[in-house]
Amino acid sequence: MKDWLKDESNKNLYNEILSSTSVYNKRALYEQSNKEKVFKIVKDKIDNNQKRATIKQRYLSLFKYAASILVLLTLGNLIYKAKFDANAITQEAVKNINPGHEKAILVLSDGTVVDLEQHKNEMIISSDIAQAKNAEEALVYNVVDSETSDDNVVQPLKYNTLKVPNGGMYQVVLSDGTKVWLNSATSLTYPEKFGKGQRIVQLEGEAYFEVTKDVKEFIVKTNVADVTVLGTQFNVSSYKDDSFFSSTLVEGKIKLATSSNSGINNTIILAPNQRGVINKNASKIQVNTVDTEVYTAWRDGKFYFEKEHLEDILTRMARWYNIDVVFDDESLKTEMFTGVFYKNNKIDHLLDMISKTTKVNYVISKNKINDKYELKLTRD
Repeated sequence: MKDWLKDESNKNLYNEILSSTSVYNKRALYEQSNKEKVFKIVKDKIDNNQKRATIKQRYLSLFKYAASILVLLTLGNLIYKAKFDANAITQEAVKNINPGHEKAILVLSDGTVVDLEQHKNEMIISSDIAQAKNAEEALVYNVVDSETSDDNVVQPLKYNTLKVPNGGMYQVVLSDGTKVWLNSATSLTYPEKFGKGQRIVQLEGEAYFEVTKDVKEFIVKTNVADVTVLGTQFNVSSYKDDSFFSSTLVEGKIKLATSSNSGINNTIILAPNQRGVINKNASKIQVNTVDTEVYTAWRDGKFYFEKEHLEDILTRMARWYNIDVVFDDESLKTEMFTGVFYKNNKIDHLLDMISKTTKVNYVISKNKINDKYELKLTRD
């Protein structure tokens, strides 16, 4: 205030306001005025201000509601667009994912690699001990009878390896007449001609055997267990990336023995319609009576699932359709499913069946890193 009064004009205004004459004149004006009219004017101004404030508040509220609705519509549109885009990607991918078919690679004893799909109805091996022709339905081996051969001379065995990739299956007839059907991602190593002792083959993956009867034992070796027979029909599944080994007996009798490599020493005899299972983290062979078709239908062009976990089902499907599988929710892996699916169908037929019964959504897209199609499953 002191600083303000230092100015001469301010000081004069201050003195005029506080002068007795000024105060008297203001009082006289107040007493002459219509107090009710003045009160009404002031009240009307206050009411008008309140109305404007109320209208403004209403506009603000409406704006908030409109903004909320706009946000919801925007989110809904984004969700719809995301689903629409995902469906478009999936449908486009499904067009390019074909069921597996007959294809395999044969590795000869000298290391030569033969693409059997490119050499149908051709003689692949022709030697003085055996021949192998890649016929229309199978790779067929036959023993060559040589007049100059000496039965008393032990010939070193020449081994071939038949490799079936993801998305394939193949049949081979061994030199003793035994028929073997190989599933996807499977390899079988065997001699071009069996020797005088046991008939031994090495398996990784899954195969169905129809073993020709002979006094010589037929042994299927895997990295978990060995299956020994004389003549019978059975299925063996021993994939490296599976948590179990299994052998299912259709007819005859087999001896199932854990291999020395596994560190477990168990032996059991299976009867028809029995399945022996060895969990890789367990120490014993579990035997169950089963419907053998569930475990052998793949050979006849079908997948048969009976109360199986979704993870196990899609692991098998991934090998057949040559895709990768990703679970967005780990709990989806233990969802159960039962059904029969023909292997020559497109993959979306099976996935639609699963999604309708287990409330699972799926998206298929192409992985740009490994150029493989990727199936991603989410909770509905």
